[in-house]
Amino acid sequence: MTSCSSARPPGTPRSSSAGRARTARSRRSSRGSRCPRGGGTLVINASLAGRLQGRFRCAATNALGTALSPESRVIAENTPQWPKEKVTPVEVEEGDPVVLPCDPPKSAVPPKIYWLNSRIVHIAQDARVSMGQDGFLYFANAQVGDSHPDYICHAHYLGPRTIIQKEPLDLRVTPSNSVQSRRPRLVVPRDPQPTHVALRGGTLVLECIAEGLPTPWVSWRRLNGPLPPGRAVLDNFNKTLRLRDVSEADDGEYECAAENGHGTARRSHLVTVEAAPYWVRRPQSGVFGPGETARLDCVVGGKPRPRIAWSLNGVPLEEVPDSGRRVLRDGALVLSRLEPNDSVVAQCEATNSHGRLLANAFVYVVELPVKILTPDEASYAVVENQTAFLHCRAFGAPAPTVEWLSPALEPALQDDRAFGFTNGTLRLGPAAPGDRGVFTCRAHNGHSNASVTARLDVRAATRIEVPPQSVTAKKGETVTFTCGATFDPSLVPRGVLWLRDGDPVLESPDSDKFSVAGDTLTVAGVDYGDQGRFRCRAWTQLDAAEAEAELRVVGRPGPVRDLQVLEEGERQVRLRWTPGEEHNSPVEKFVVEQEEGIFSAGRFEERLTVPGGQPWAVLALSPYGRYRFRVRAVNGYGQGDPSTPSAAISTAPAAPERYPMGVKGEGNETNNLVITWQPLPPGDWNAPELRYRVQWRPLEPVRGHWHEDTVGAPPLVVRDTPTFSPYEIRVQAVNEAGKGPEPPLVIGYSGEDLPLVYPENVGVEILNSTSVRVTWSLGGAPRDLRGHLRGYRVLYWREGWVGERSRRQAPPPATPGPPPQPGVLTVPGEASGAVLGGLHPWSRYRLQVLVFNGRGAGPPSAEIRFHTPEGVPGPPEELRVERLGDTALGLEWRRPRHPNGVLSGFLLQYRLENQTEGGFPYEISFPPGTLNTTLARLEPRGRYRLELRARTRHGPGAPLVRLASLAPEPVLPVLGSVGFGEVGEDFTVLRWTLAQPQANIEFEVEYMSKTTEEPWRSSGRANSSLGRYRLGDLRPGTSYRVQFVGRNHSGERVAFWESEVHTNGTMVPSPAGGFATEGWFIGFVSAAVLLLLLLLILCFIKRSKGGKYSVKDKEDTQVDSEARPMKDETFGEYRDGEEKASGSSGRSLGAAGAALGSDDSLAGYGGSADVQFNEDGSFIGQYSGTRGTAAGSSGPASPSAAAPLD
Repeated sequence: MTSCSSARPPGTPRSSSAGRARTARSRRSSRGSRCPRGGGTLVINASLAGRLQGRFRCAATNALGTALSPESRVIAENTPQWPKEKVTPVEVEEGDPVVLPCDPPKSAVPPKIYWLNSRIVHIAQDARVSMGQDGFLYFANAQVGDSHPDYICHAHYLGPRTIIQKEPLDLRVTPSNSVQSRRPRLVVPRDPQPTHVALRGGTLVLECIAEGLPTPWVSWRRLNGPLPPGRAVLDNFNKTLRLRDVSEADDGEYECAAENGHGTARRSHLVTVEAAPYWVRRPQSGVFGPGETARLDCVVGGKPRPRIAWSLNGVPLEEVPDSGRRVLRDGALVLSRLEPNDSVVAQCEATNSHGRLLANAFVYVVELPVKILTPDEASYAVVENQTAFLHCRAFGAPAPTVEWLSPALEPALQDDRAFGFTNGTLRLGPAAPGDRGVFTCRAHNGHSNASVTARLDVRAATRIEVPPQSVTAKKGETVTFTCGATFDPSLVPRGVLWLRDGDPVLESPDSDKFSVAGDTLTVAGVDYGDQGRFRCRAWTQLDAAEAEAELRVVGRPGPVRDLQVLEEGERQVRLRWTPGEEHNSPVEKFVVEQEEGIFSAGRFEERLTVPGGQPWAVLALSPYGRYRFRVRAVNGYGQGDPSTPSAAISTAPAAPERYPMGVKGEGNETNNLVITWQPLPPGDWNAPELRYRVQWRPLEPVRGHWHEDTVGAPPLVVRDTPTFSPYEIRVQAVNEAGKGPEPPLVIGYSGEDLPLVYPENVGVEILNSTSVRVTWSLGGAPRDLRGHLRGYRVLYWREGWVGERSRRQAPPPATPGPPPQPGVLTVPGEASGAVLGGLHPWSRYRLQVLVFNGRGAGPPSAEIRFHTPEGVPGPPEELRVERLGDTALGLEWRRPRHPNGVLSGFLLQYRLENQTEGGFPYEISFPPGTLNTTLARLEPRGRYRLELRARTRHGPGAPLVRLASLAPEPVLPVLGSVGFGEVGEDFTVLRWTLAQPQANIEFEVEYMSKTTEEPWRSSGRANSSLGRYRLGDLRPGTSYRVQFVGRNHSGERVAFWESEVHTNGTMVPSPAGGFATEGWFIGFVSAAVLLLLLLLILCFIKRSKGGKYSVKDKEDTQVDSEARPMKDETFGEYRDGEEKASGSSGRSLGAAGAALGSDDSLAGYGGSADVQFNEDGSFIGQYSGTRGTAAGSSGPASPSAAAPLD
């Protein structure tokens, strides 16, 4: 039976019987509540709930006992209404704190509070304006924009589902010109030392709200340890600390701190954690047989410590008659020697100030035979070294006794590895292969017994032989984990599973991030989100082995967050930020970067660096700037990405704070002064524009008055100044806000001019054969220097060797060349001497010294002449070595280019090249006139090192070194193998290798056809080091002989290789015929015909002319020969017996051409046939004489040729 009962109100006498309680319940039900028949739900009429509010409990009863439910509380409330009140405007000055109250009506369930305006729009909240846990609206500092007449507080009651609103509040903020910053002050909590009691498992809420100007920023910390990670949450702009799932370890002191650059306000919250009753061990129901003992444990935790009360069938234990078999022992109810009618429902109830806890436990007393619930012949399989559990769940009353027998039918508990549980289960472990077999379970009580069997199979354990190794990788790298496992061969299925942080790693067709191949897992392109613990699980149906490795991804730190800029003064700000991800490498420092938006917009520059443990920085700003900031974190892997830039902050203009540096005054002309300085960078202008106030005054002859000018940039040129006169100069920065700091004085000079003074008392001191010391002094007045003394220049000329005769002078050239350029030694600064080195020994020199300033050099000093002493000579200019035989060398050399004195001879030293000890065993001296020699009786075919030195009286000079060999140089290459690499229709490629390393040797490649009779033809020259040669211009389908030809030591041509090759393709046949078809024969016949034709033409011309013309021509020629000299010697060099034939024909043609070209005619001489062929033979003689002298002449007839005509 189930009944509905009402708990007694506090102070009401306890009902002594269940009947009176039910009567009271019935009477109450008749006045506004009802309990439906057959159900356990109590229904209360809402209109009468106010009279029925209280605590209720349900009791369920049958023949075996009564069970109770936990208490339920009924609370009746009227619909909440806001009391009428008169609201007055809230008036404050700008910058003052404001609190707008809410105070909703009280309720058992606190309402939710919202602040809205008359347009049903939420009031915007931020770090300055926020709502507290009490529902009040807090303003850290009021602004003129906060003025509104409709701040309305709304309360939402969840129980009655009602929203009510307070009368609108009118906030009026008065503008003020005297707003001053102030340090923070905490307005919540109001208690200076607040204490809080938190319930175990609940949520703790701590709150700190501060006012101040600028707006304070709130931070939290735990004084007795760190804030619990994962359970501590900051809300409401860091003003609220929520701690979820509170435990006893959260006891302690929590501190909030509010700061704004002008100070810090702190408040500590003392937290005590208590707990409503909770179960440690609750009583359990059970079935017992007659004579057994039932023990009901009831262990409860809580703070304050709960009070425990027992009831039987809903009746307090102290009101139940004592049977002598019931006792309370250590909080447990023990019922001994149970009887069949002792079945009962026991209640354990724990109570403290935070709540109640109730449990029902049913004790059922009955007699039952033994029954084993576990199936017979069950099979169990385990792996070795694993624990096997063989079940034998037996039921009976009284409770049966369970006994296990081993496969040998011996008690299993005799084995130290075996243990029997009260529920009949046998634990055997660690299991071994010898444990295989059939185990027997026997259960019995006083009334009956039963037994079952169980088969145990022991398999080999799964093992991970090669576990994965932890890896630290950089972002973007590829990482591979390997997991080598061994399995029992009979266990299938089996496999290897990879997990990351407990979740399976699965391959995806859309991504190649993870790839599993056999026992390896590859993670490609690791990113920070990929790091974690990777677990390899080798599994079978019986066991699994696991190994774990950690993947740490390192890299540059992530960007910082929540960058805030707090103004601390007129030109000073404090930056605060939250560090970003470290990416497994601690942050070493933070780099603060600054952008000045007026003069360098868009360019962030590093401003300062702070340590990695300091997430804040204080910066001083320059006037007239618009600044933004960002922060980068730096760790061992580099600099991270910058944070989001902060909001811009502007500063007002101010006077310059620096003066220009690098002020100089110097002239670029002889009568001006150029004043220059380094302009201030725009960041130091402190205003939109900057100008420079330049002042100067002369110092000589007397200190003059100041002159000044204001310019926008350097330089400033002062004109009409004396030459090289000192001035005092200063340059000051000025802008619209005022003048900068007073600058220091700088001495400058007007323009320089060439010096009028020259060095005097110039002297030369010989130090050695290549160095002298030159000394001088500067004469004249200092003002004649007319500038800053920059130094001296020593000009020197080499005039020749000391041994050269002065009389040996060549005649002056028609066009004199440019004078020789002197050597120059520059001596900076004020010096009175210098060492002049690098001279030639045994040489004549002259030198001059001059002084120079910034303008140039002055007049030179008087000329000084000197000569250097003798020194050791230079090496001989040339040494030629010739091999004269296997044991002799011929040497020839030339004198040194630089004798550096009078040569006294030559020294020749030589030794075998591989002889490294004992110096030079052979040494020969030669007089200075000897320039060649022969070395005989040398080591045959040896290699010698020769060193030749020239000598003066100061000793031998540097050697000229030569290496000589007596071994004959090879003139023919020694080839290893030769072959035809490629054969075409009209070419072939020859390839060869050298039998030994050799120098480059050239040889000829010759070829001839085997099908036609022709001589050897040369194709060109080949180089032995190239190893290949292309032989071209061949005929297709033709066989050729090919040979290599070189020259031996005697210069004779020697063929040292020969072979044959057949070209590809078809041979083109030649036309048949005898020698008449040969080209040479056709050419010879053509030449003969042409010559015969020319002779016939010549004869025809001669026969058509008379002899009178010939005589006259002879006479004219003779007269001309006497009148002008003939230059026959110019033709003598051409008289060669090889040219007689061609010369003869040339002269004949020349004579004929002369006759054809004459203006005279035979008629003028009265010539006739008789005259032409006169018996004196004059014409014939002339013709014959010409032919006879043609061999020795190539021009007109000479006097000797004309003589026979006289």
